Amino acid sequence: MINRMQKWIYIIILLTGYSIKSYTQETINLNIPVEQNWMFDNEHPVRFMLELTSAQSGFSDRIRMDIATDFGNAVSSTFITYSFGTDSIAPGGGFRSRASVPLTNLTPGFYQACFIAGTDTLKHFFFGYEAEQILSKPDGLPNLKRFWNKTITELKRVQPVYKMTRLPESSKPERDVYEVEMCSLEGEILRGYWAVPTDGQSHPAVVVYQGYDAVTWIPGPDDYPGWCILVIPPRGQGLNKPYNRFGEWIAFGLDSPKHYYYRGAFADTVRSIDFIFAQPCFDGQNLFATGISQGGALTLAAASLDHRISAAAPIVPFLSDYPDYFRLVHWPASLVFEGAARQNIDKDKIFSLLTYFDLKNLTGWIKCPVLMGFGLQDNITPPHTNFAAYNHIRTPKRWICYPTSGHFAAYENMDSWIAESTRFFNQYVVWK
Repeated sequence: MINRMQKWIYIIILLTGYSIKSYTQETINLNIPVEQNWMFDNEHPVRFMLELTSAQSGFSDRIRMDIATDFGNAVSSTFITYSFGTDSIAPGGGFRSRASVPLTNLTPGFYQACFIAGTDTLKHFFFGYEAEQILSKPDGLPNLKRFWNKTITELKRVQPVYKMTRLPESSKPERDVYEVEMCSLEGEILRGYWAVPTDGQSHPAVVVYQGYDAVTWIPGPDDYPGWCILVIPPRGQGLNKPYNRFGEWIAFGLDSPKHYYYRGAFADTVRSIDFIFAQPCFDGQNLFATGISQGGALTLAAASLDHRISAAAPIVPFLSDYPDYFRLVHWPASLVFEGAARQNIDKDKIFSLLTYFDLKNLTGWIKCPVLMGFGLQDNITPPHTNFAAYNHIRTPKRWICYPTSGHFAAYENMDSWIAESTRFFNQYVVWK
């Protein structure tokens, strides 16, 4: 409809002899301040304040605002008229035009806004509306709880055989650092770094789960000072990568929930908690969990499967709402479907398998408070998937939005995230 209307406008212009000038992103600039972190609700309706600037004056035109869902389904298209008069001087020089654009009749979800002048996109971003009302219906099978109970029972039969090797070059007067090993489900050896205060007292602890194929980092003196820290990747990743027997982790064992990679990886989170509770420097009560991306997913999995965690703080968590997730992004769906095709496994069977590991089916079991961080512009673990798991948590919870960040929200806002999550953890420390 829009293209047809534009075509007739151009025909009329040609027939009547008028000429027009195309004002593009080279001529005008568009700024839209971030308000409400671009996370709106009934009390804070969607409204965008547009400020266009130009070095020239004396012309009017319009831009188009297209609104679509995060899945790309068109919602609305609106033309916004602007005018640069000779008296509309911008503070920094040039000229400006302003417009306030409200949006109504949105349903809970995440949306994308695209502002177009001619053929040029001036601005494109995602925003949310009533995110906590988004319903990602659980699809776990009737035997889901039994499956995980049996998995944890099997893990308990595996002797952990903890080993610790002090790392002199990484240790400091105030804290010793060790490389540790422990035996997990199916006899898999996990390796991580364990940092402990040297004062001989017992302390709270935080376990940091790692992102997909992330490099395992050694805790420094400024990381959670005065606490014990365990930085641990799941099987086959990080420090365990030289012993990787799984190939591409997310596509390993697609023939059966019992063989799937994340059965072992989720069990590894419980074994890491076992390790911490076995250490004399841990106070035996105050254990917190955090992680980025896959580490965020493992944080939620650990809190779902093991209620010894006092509070959890995932950021940009991975592995939730697979049916919608795989519609929203190409990766990791491509890895899973390519792996399934090699084994002649159809999509229905794949999605049935993934229900056992979909966090939206597990987070209802969480018993501790949760703080979730997310990047609103994330195109790797989109906010829709973050909230798919978050919205099923029934304990005290809150979220932090980084409106202009994508999947690297934690890294781009590291100081802020560490400060916020540390304050959150401290709210739930129980001192003896």
